[in-house]
Amino acid sequence: GKGPPPPPKAPGAGGGKAEGKGEGGKAGAPKPKAKFAPKGGAQAKEGSAAPFHKKLYWKPLDIHDSEGTIFSAENRERRSSNVNIDTEALARMFEAEKEKGNSDRRKSSGLLSKAQRKMEGTKLLSDHRARNIAIIFRRLPVTTADLIDMLTNLTWESQGLSTDDLEQILEVIPTKEEGEKLREHRGPEARAKLRDVEQMVLPLALLNRSAARVRVLCIARGSKSMFGSTMRSLAAIRVACGAIQRSAALQEVMWLALDLGNFINHGDSSKGAKAITIGSLVTLKDFKTGKMSSLHFLCACLLRGEPNRDFHGELMQELRAAFSLQNLQIVALQSQARNFQRDFEVVKAECGNFLHEYTGGPAPEASPQGSPRTDATLKSGKESPSADDDEPRSLEDEEDDSEVDDTTGGGADSARFVEDVMKIRGSPGRRLKNMLRVVEKLCKLMREDLDTTIVQVQKTLKFCGMGGPSAAIAAAKAAAGHPHGSPAAAAAASGKELPQDLEVLLTQLAEFCKVFKQHWEDVKSDMASYQQFFGDPPSTASGRRPPQPAGSGARAA
Repeated sequence: GKGPPPPPKAPGAGGGKAEGKGEGGKAGAPKPKAKFAPKGGAQAKEGSAAPFHKKLYWKPLDIHDSEGTIFSAENRERRSSNVNIDTEALARMFEAEKEKGNSDRRKSSGLLSKAQRKMEGTKLLSDHRARNIAIIFRRLPVTTADLIDMLTNLTWESQGLSTDDLEQILEVIPTKEEGEKLREHRGPEARAKLRDVEQMVLPLALLNRSAARVRVLCIARGSKSMFGSTMRSLAAIRVACGAIQRSAALQEVMWLALDLGNFINHGDSSKGAKAITIGSLVTLKDFKTGKMSSLHFLCACLLRGEPNRDFHGELMQELRAAFSLQNLQIVALQSQARNFQRDFEVVKAECGNFLHEYTGGPAPEASPQGSPRTDATLKSGKESPSADDDEPRSLEDEEDDSEVDDTTGGGADSARFVEDVMKIRGSPGRRLKNMLRVVEKLCKLMREDLDTTIVQVQKTLKFCGMGGPSAAIAAAKAAAGHPHGSPAAAAAASGKELPQDLEVLLTQLAEFCKVFKQHWEDVKSDMASYQQFFGDPPSTASGRRPPQPAGSGARAA
């Protein structure tokens, strides 16, 4: 009645030290199994861990999956390149980068330790805020005294600080609450009791309009480049619009496509649509029989009518200015124009409301106090108006005061300084007032240029069958969707912003020319196949006869 005896235990099973015989009769414990055995049954080699303590996350193929791929055994044997991976050089490269990273971390740690080395004293700022302020101040290439002098005198031409440095300084300007606390410790004794971080930032709290001064300096440094970049983009748009409207090849293609499409849809080229968009041209390639499409037929009509004329080459040449704007971003360009207007409003507000705060401070030695002047004026040695003469003058008056070095090209540079705030010198108040005049003029020029460009774009969109009433309705809906008066939506509805449909038009043109090139080359290489549809013997086809309307039937030989 007893069951079968239990199976014998495997060697080494159970507690205690089990003895057993392995292969060849040698005694010893069995080798433990690897937790993750390599594929293919290969045993993991000792020291096969990632040498750089990091791994690539990719999808490896099993050896049997590599057949038919680049990495098949056949291709491996056929490989003739002598290029190999030098693992020692690779290790040296990563070690060098690792050492560089360690050096950067030590440097950063040193900055932090310096920033935190004086923790005793009166704390007015939170530890987190104090640490961030200290790090930024330690990285500045100038002292706090030099920074305050630059802000006090609005010496935007100073080379000590970059514009990036100035933008970082905006992050350490004390808030209203922080400024009130700091100003309570302006006395020598109270200041000495502050932590070093509070002592560093205290001068910014004591300086009137410190944040506004930093913004003014940033505007002064960036106004010329921003103005130039925006004006160049607007000019390029106007050139592209003119090219589109003047392109004879594009108009010929559009007219022929309209006749072709109307015949396909209505059996009569005189019926149906009165106009089509650029986007409609691409759809011709989808109406086909076999390998021949209606776009092929259009190309054949063009080539038969004028065999010596390269319509694709003409399109590419005539629309070159439009193709150069394929990466145009209307929203970014419009935003840049708005930012320039915003900068003008900032300077205008400072002049209108806080000009009395910008007093004092000696003028730079390189330029006596006075109106803005060019470098050539500095060389001329002529006296400038008195620093006390702060009566506002028109920009025309400022231009009349300018002097130009004859060696720079005469009158062509007579108003050069007007476009560059960085040329302005004088007391802080005079600098700010003259900066306002310059930026105001540039802003007016940009607005006029923008308005002219908008009109040109609208005409071009209408010329190409876009930007009609539907676009106006869409803009009105966009404005209606912002009941609180979105400036962008209101401007779009009133026609004060560049129509974004221009991007669509440029994309459609580029797409059509790419498709047209392929179809044009197809027809040129096999024109004989198309000549039979026209009833022209291949040897006597004439290029001097005008093309017949699309689908008008075969012609007698």
